[in-house]
Amino acid sequence: MNHFILTAALVAREALRYTPAGVPVIECLLEHSGEVQEAGHARLIKMSLEAMAIGTVHQKLDQMELGRLARFEGFLTHKSLRSQRLVFHITHIEL
Repeated sequence: MNHFILTAALVAREALRYTPAGVPVIECLLEHSGEVQEAGHARLIKMSLEAMAIGTVHQKLDQMELGRLARFEGFLTHKSLRSQRLVFHITHIEL
């Protein structure tokens, strides 16, 4: 199962665009920082992740203030058929 949940801040957002089929898309950059336990030791995590919202979920992303924390749900997949770069596809946002 490919289900990804991340609490992160929205740090950058591109302008709304539309696919050739007319579906709305917004690409963005999310940042997460926190601490996890690994092998009995605390590990600090800080990462940036490319993400996109396609379809109706784009509305919440478009209205979010930069720097705002939210809980994002979705899945990871390649950016395109020819790219090995991963992108987080957001399917739900909880402010």
